[in-house]
Amino acid sequence: MDLISILATVILVTTIGTMVIGVGAFAAFKLRDKRKPSKAKSGVLQNPAGVPDPIFLKPYLPPELEKAALELE
Repeated sequence: MDLISILATVILVTTIGTMVIGVGAFAAFKLRDKRKPSKAKSGVLQNPAGVPDPIFLKPYLPPELEKAALELE
């Protein structure tokens, strides 16, 4: 076997492997997406209004809205 046929085989196997992994990842995503969230897990991070609280980031409010929100409290 010469070098070109070896490299072509490597590229072919890599491409097919990438496509198989992509299809598997998509199938896993769809299975995860169909699963219903349980009540125990969904209630932990939600405020009384039922909206999930941010975990890592604080939402940005422009200064005008921030002042208005502080006045309402």
